Amino acid sequence: MARRVDIGIKCRVCHESQACFFMECLDFEFHKTPFQLIQCPSCGAVLVHPLPKTSELVQYYGSQYHQKPSLFFSFIQKNRQGRFSGLKPGKLLDVGCGSGTFLEAMHQKGWLCNGTEFSDSAKRFLNPLQKKGIDIQYGQLLDLHFSQAPFDLITFWHVLEHLAEPQREIAFACKLLKKGGILFMAVPNIDSISFSIWKCNWFHLDLPRHLTHFSPKNLSRILDQNGFEVIRISHFALEYNPYGILQSIYNSLGFEFNLLTNKIKAQKSSQTAGKSIQLVLIALLLPFLLPLSFFLAYLFSWAKRGDTISVWARKR
Repeated sequence: MARRVDIGIKCRVCHESQACFFMECLDFEFHKTPFQLIQCPSCGAVLVHPLPKTSELVQYYGSQYHQKPSLFFSFIQKNRQGRFSGLKPGKLLDVGCGSGTFLEAMHQKGWLCNGTEFSDSAKRFLNPLQKKGIDIQYGQLLDLHFSQAPFDLITFWHVLEHLAEPQREIAFACKLLKKGGILFMAVPNIDSISFSIWKCNWFHLDLPRHLTHFSPKNLSRILDQNGFEVIRISHFALEYNPYGILQSIYNSLGFEFNLLTNKIKAQKSSQTAGKSIQLVLIALLLPFLLPLSFFLAYLFSWAKRGDTISVWARKR
């Protein structure tokens, strides 16, 4: 049974209960700093504790977070637009639009596109999109004004987990949507089978960058409380689930943490002899582990406990 932790505040998500100690993991990516996770017994959200200050979080984001994505990741982001092929083009707001690849693809499909991005470092990628008529604003969603509101579609592609109080953004999104408009969110699933297996080695845990972890149950609850009706939950995403399992396996086998991911993202780092040997071993294991990862991803999705969840909700 989880022991109580006197954090002095209520759950940041539901604001109803004091949270319990859940587990402790390291930030394996950069500083090997330990971080505590706590869980709300009421809504089930899992939270980083204590909450790092914004100024402190900067050091936990490597240079790859502000680089143009590789061709592989650009292809993935561009093909996200296929999830909305059944919707009539209208006004779109993409929160945390990154390099803008998804916005550009939706613009080509006839959508009137708007995006937000917290980091000014993304301007070098997004400025060319603005010349095409895509409106981009920089800063926190709650601080921005949108002249084109209300929107037909608002998307959060793996953004909510980076927020300390995500329910505030969800409530604000409700105000920005038309009645009957669609809110789409993709987030890691803390209730996944993968997390129960790999724990701190789970690729999508990503401490402390992921401040808030969701399950289908608590995310549905937040949406209901903020004026939404959940219309669909998917437990499988081709671009996230198989790869997340693959990287989690490599992490658990003792390879340098997220080495394959950093190599694909072309993150600049010293190429030591030890790292080169690890990359060779990763390549040798790939023909065996990649099919296994796809099989497990489909199996976990079938069990409704996939690594990530995609949620479609309609404003009531």
